[in-house]
Amino acid sequence: MIVQTDCGTVEGTAGDGYAAFLGIPYAAAPYPEHAFDPPRPPTPWTGVFDATSPGASPAHPHVDQELFPDPVVAGDNPLNLNVYTPAGHMDSGATHPVVLWLYGGGFFTGSNASPWYTGESFARNGIVLVVPNYRVAAEGFMILDDQLANRALQDVIQALRWVRDNITAFGGDPTRVTVAGQSAGATAALALTGCPDARGLFHRLAAMSAGTPLLAARSRMQRLSEEFAAELRTERTRTALTHIPVSQRLALEATWLPEEVQAPPHSVEERARRAGRGALRWQPTHDGDIVTVAPSEALAVPGALDALLIGTTVEEWNFILGDTAPAPSKQACVEGFANLGRTVEDLDQYLQALGTDNAGQALAQALTDHTFRSPAHRIAQTAATAGIPTYAYQFAWPAPVFGAAHCTDLPFVFDHLDAPGATELLGPNPPAHLATVVHTALVRFAHGENPGWTAYDTTERHVMVFDDHSHEVPDALRRTPQDLRRR
Repeated sequence: MIVQTDCGTVEGTAGDGYAAFLGIPYAAAPYPEHAFDPPRPPTPWTGVFDATSPGASPAHPHVDQELFPDPVVAGDNPLNLNVYTPAGHMDSGATHPVVLWLYGGGFFTGSNASPWYTGESFARNGIVLVVPNYRVAAEGFMILDDQLANRALQDVIQALRWVRDNITAFGGDPTRVTVAGQSAGATAALALTGCPDARGLFHRLAAMSAGTPLLAARSRMQRLSEEFAAELRTERTRTALTHIPVSQRLALEATWLPEEVQAPPHSVEERARRAGRGALRWQPTHDGDIVTVAPSEALAVPGALDALLIGTTVEEWNFILGDTAPAPSKQACVEGFANLGRTVEDLDQYLQALGTDNAGQALAQALTDHTFRSPAHRIAQTAATAGIPTYAYQFAWPAPVFGAAHCTDLPFVFDHLDAPGATELLGPNPPAHLATVVHTALVRFAHGENPGWTAYDTTERHVMVFDDHSHEVPDALRRTPQDLRRR
């Protein structure tokens, strides 16, 4: 399969009902000398670019506790993207809606080389799927002496510009672009709503499991950046940092990973006391230059988006607390609730609502609600109040080991239940009919339709609950998982 782009010819592969083009550069190579530069325009090439295998991955530390495969591909240009398009339509003049997918990984890991992000199912359903890499960790977010922040978001904006200028050649419609993402990718997607440079480059947004805080204060990111340079014993400049060996930078990045990723405390008492203390160090920054408006303000403006799809799994972060049998003491959980800005009375309310005397279970659900579900509720309320067509969901299907945990919805979104590593997370027999329902919802949304349920409003607050028997539930973002599953 041959396609002509602005920078040259690319050759991909044809599959059953789709064509795939992998590793296409959308910006110039940042390594080795430009790792901390804003993205630069791509360099044209001569001949035919081989787009039959994944491109290089962004530099990031190795993570032992992966929820899904995260392969690392070596190379000097991680600023590349993958395109999956319906076969047979590139030369016919057909223009399909586009979904630009942003991967998760806590802003410290992730790449488009993961086998969980392949787009065959979307292409077969008339969607052009684009999966760009973006830089993570210090390369993506550190503020240097030039005061420029959010290089990762600049990467995504550059990828959106590439879509605007090139996607028609792949059968895509640049006027019908949905930015979608999960976890850190969803947080990045929401941050784009406050980026002046991103306006007009996308039209719909699907935010899945975006975590709070959605933006870091500039002062916090400035302080972290100064600490990172100090620990490397170098100046906070592009030149100084690019002369630090990548292996040395990544070794430090590994020590900056959240505690629950590195080595959570063995004692359930200590895990409960420390719950909620951890926070991502690297993340989008409300810097006033790249990001000028927070999502809560951007989405309060009528017409800011054509439509919003937003939701979470119902037990996103419960597993972070680990095994709560035997239960931690109530006092330890009171300390955990205090870390979330909550009181002992809040703990008692959770115990009553969940119908349990295990304070650990109450704290685990509070972690999920505080970090994911409550922010989704607030964003849905804001957008709906502004008159933006808003569709909210909760993914409630309980996987055998972790329940409806973080990332358990991804193989359903991609209708890819046989993806490598999916069985370890979902068990041997995840419901194929649910994958059809969840995947179809995003397909319909990208096609400009409603995803299959009633729009969210500020009175009824209709929410789709994805489970063995999916159904609408009013105000589901504020109901317990047990309540949603009883219906």
